[in-house]
Amino acid sequence: MRKFIHSLFILLFIGSGICLSQTIPSDSGYIPFVGNRTLTFTDSSRSNRNISSLVYYPATSEGSGTPVLQGSLYPVISFGHGFTLNPNLYVSLYRHLASWGFIVIAPSTETGLFPNHLNFAKDLVFVLKDIKRKGRTPGDLFYQVIDTVNSGVFGHSMGGGCSFLAGSLDSNIRAVSSLAAATTNPSSVTAASNIKNPVQLLSGQRDSIASYWTNQIPHYNSSSPFRQIVNIKGGNHSQFHLLPGFDDLVDNAATISRPEQQRITRFYVTSFFNMFLKNDTAYKKFLYSADARNDTSVLMKYNNLGLNVLLQGFYNSNTQVMNNDSIKLYLRKNTSPYFVTDSSAAVVDDSGYCVFSFTEANNNENYFIQVSHRNSVETWSSSGAFIFSLKNSFYDFTSDSSSAFGNNLIRKGQRYCIFSGDVNKDGVVDLQDLAMTDNDVFNFTTGYSATDLNGDFVTDSEDLAIAENNSNLFVSSITP
Repeated sequence: MRKFIHSLFILLFIGSGICLSQTIPSDSGYIPFVGNRTLTFTDSSRSNRNISSLVYYPATSEGSGTPVLQGSLYPVISFGHGFTLNPNLYVSLYRHLASWGFIVIAPSTETGLFPNHLNFAKDLVFVLKDIKRKGRTPGDLFYQVIDTVNSGVFGHSMGGGCSFLAGSLDSNIRAVSSLAAATTNPSSVTAASNIKNPVQLLSGQRDSIASYWTNQIPHYNSSSPFRQIVNIKGGNHSQFHLLPGFDDLVDNAATISRPEQQRITRFYVTSFFNMFLKNDTAYKKFLYSADARNDTSVLMKYNNLGLNVLLQGFYNSNTQVMNNDSIKLYLRKNTSPYFVTDSSAAVVDDSGYCVFSFTEANNNENYFIQVSHRNSVETWSSSGAFIFSLKNSFYDFTSDSSSAFGNNLIRKGQRYCIFSGDVNKDGVVDLQDLAMTDNDVFNFTTGYSATDLNGDFVTDSEDLAIAENNSNLFVSSITP
């Protein structure tokens, strides 16, 4: 009777949304008991490959083999261990996530000296698919407790790299996190470029095995927004697991304690999965808002909007290459007077792609995008065309003139560009811009100048021709 009352008490708290502990992501979550089992998943598509795995889950009581706590659907996350490391070294992290309402599956395959990275990635994918099948199977331990839509993957070192492989193999994996990701074979960096869902990388500042610069940054640069990288000050490679392992023998010594590095890890990983697997936008503040910026224990950066944009004078339609330059993006409310919600600056690469970081934008809210460049015409996105998503925001000004408000783009080759020539930034290309450019041509002006309309660091007749043509066309900004 006492056990029944206690289980009912837990269900009432979960159903009402009240947390049983503090809401800080590094603290234990709202579920007081976590169960664990060792299960074997069998992949018939790979010669009945047996994937023995540790499974941690919300439970009615603490311990091995205890019943799963009913009444909720739990997102599932698979975890990949590091090279030669036993999955048991990470059980405190599994238990922590289970207390926050996740089911964690940690395969114990590929623990030898010659692991097959692709097979391990496929293991991480398969256990997610198979436990979803279990969630639909009457009589199974996990029947009707599995969130069959939202699943994620993460791992440490080799397992971190394999998480990127797994994310590229299955687009149903909605979020990929990693702890000191190592580069795998096949390349996890290449795999990162094929993942369109949110990506997070954690690293230790003193890591000598898969360092921030040699391993984490390449993965980050290959990923699409949303992407985040968190570099833990004083942390290293080996302290991402609970007890010392083989990697401790070759890693740089950390200058923070193992419990502190794991606290920071729990904080960011839990926030990441709460936001992107549970769609709880309250955890944005822990990931990249003012609260996150004030976290002195880490060095962190993120991007949450990708943009394609070309500048008329800077873009060569024959080579399809654009001279690089910086632009500033404003997110504006979509109703008059179109107040600015946030702004961000970035450098556009030679393909016309750039990424931005916005703190204040709200999920699923409609905004105008305003593009500002030193000598281009201010250009706005089409009305109602852009809805900001925390998961994967992207906008393209290059594929169709209708992407700009008032169709205010010019076609060069097969792509559309923002008009160049507004040298004095008054919203129109006219005789004043033409005169300023003509004067700099006469004076042989070089360097980073507003009258350099093609980005070659020389103001000459080519720039003058652009200004003259657009002046004759009465080119001006078109805004709501």
